[in-house]
Amino acid sequence: MAHIRQGEKLLLLVKRDTRSTGEIADAMGVDKSYLPRLYKKDVLPAKPLRRAMAVFQVPESYFTEQMDDTGMVSEPDTPYRAGANDLKRLEAENAALREEIARLTKMVEQEKDVNAKLAEAIVNMSKR
Repeated sequence: MAHIRQGEKLLLLVKRDTRSTGEIADAMGVDKSYLPRLYKKDVLPAKPLRRAMAVFQVPESYFTEQMDDTGMVSEPDTPYRAGANDLKRLEAENAALREEIARLTKMVEQEKDVNAKLAEAIVNMSKR
């Protein structure tokens, strides 16, 4: 059976964190473009491994435990965090999407009206 790589475990930690990948890369002391390469590694280099443990506050065993890919990865017990800024950003995105939906619905209704008038004009022309 295949085992979950240390890079994949790092990816799980990054995905569940509320910080941006840039902030995480800065905290780990690596370039943002280096993170995707770390995700692909079977075993993380010592320095990024130590920094990841410090940044995400996980024990070394989180990365070194060999778990089957059919099993579960033991993630830290800290809950998923939704920051206040994230909530405000999501609410703003929802409001913008609602406005876009309303605008598009209005356009569809206008198109239906135009199509109905065109259909009526075609019927009238065919009677001539």
